[in-house]
Amino acid sequence: MSKTQEVKTFDRAARPEPVRRSSRLRSLVVQRYSEGKAILTPTAHDCTTAKIFEQAGVEHINVAGAAPTAIWTGEPECGVVTTTEMIHVAHRILGCTSIPGKVSIAQGGNTLATIRAFREYERTGAALIQIEDQPTGHFSGYIPGKEIISLEDMVSKIKAVRYAREDPDIIIAARCDAKLAVGGGMDELLKRCRVYVDAGAESLMPHGMESMDEWELVGREMRKLGVPLIASLSAGLIFTPKDQPKRAMPTVPQLEDMGWTMLNYANHLLHLHMTITQRYIRDLMAAPHDIGRWLEDVMNNGERMGILGLPMWRALEETFENPDKVSSRYKKTREKDNYVYDTLDQARESLGEILRAKGIS
Repeated sequence: MSKTQEVKTFDRAARPEPVRRSSRLRSLVVQRYSEGKAILTPTAHDCTTAKIFEQAGVEHINVAGAAPTAIWTGEPECGVVTTTEMIHVAHRILGCTSIPGKVSIAQGGNTLATIRAFREYERTGAALIQIEDQPTGHFSGYIPGKEIISLEDMVSKIKAVRYAREDPDIIIAARCDAKLAVGGGMDELLKRCRVYVDAGAESLMPHGMESMDEWELVGREMRKLGVPLIASLSAGLIFTPKDQPKRAMPTVPQLEDMGWTMLNYANHLLHLHMTITQRYIRDLMAAPHDIGRWLEDVMNNGERMGILGLPMWRALEETFENPDKVSSRYKKTREKDNYVYDTLDQARESLGEILRAKGIS
């Protein structure tokens, strides 16, 4: 090759870098916090849920906690699941969506282990990484028997993850479980949250509110610290036994008025999923094995395939496989089944835009 010969592969103009999810979330939080408005943060416990959320316009998802733990490991969140397992879960869920996600370093460990975990979670593309003040052996929010580490140890962890963070836009959040922990209470929670902010936490999740007075009190006191609050609206708040009093579940407008910014709807879908599965399988296994009532108002096969992205895969097949072979095969498709590809033209158009942007003819 002569010195003057053009090297086309490397002589392209640099393309602009896409805006990171962390940057998008930080900007969104700043905006909503200044407006006194909330960000709804439902929990995506698997990849399909994340895809449904994205198509519904969800702005921020939670991929931490009891729901992903249950779906991916079949275990309760009571200290038996490892950090490695949950990092894998975050990789899978965040890898199939562009929504900024919240993860949590919830499995304990010393300060050095927390640094390593933060770095690994950062590689998943997480936009908000939360550290917690429970010791090794994290317990889900309303499970009795929770303990908390010393205030000094938690401060060390906050400073350590500030050191570990490479992407400056990732939000460092601190969860405080002091209110419902053994020997804890509201005073301890408020004291710790103030110290966590002084140590560098950029957001707080004070956990364990059970009455409207408590939600109001914590919101009022924490607003003085000038950081956005994460409300833990977990399943433990609402799915209590029928013979026990319900805990307070404030509405979105109420929480906004109280000063809460990110509303973390944790584990609701897990309870719905488990309830429906349990009832469905009971009907199937019991004579006369009638599941007809479960088949009403269920999405059709085309809707399911649309959510999972089958039309785009078909468009890719048409583009990169042998066109004649693909065309011949699909001519054999029954006309009445073509609804599976209802959005095929839209997928072809989207793929065309992507190919043009990448310079692929």
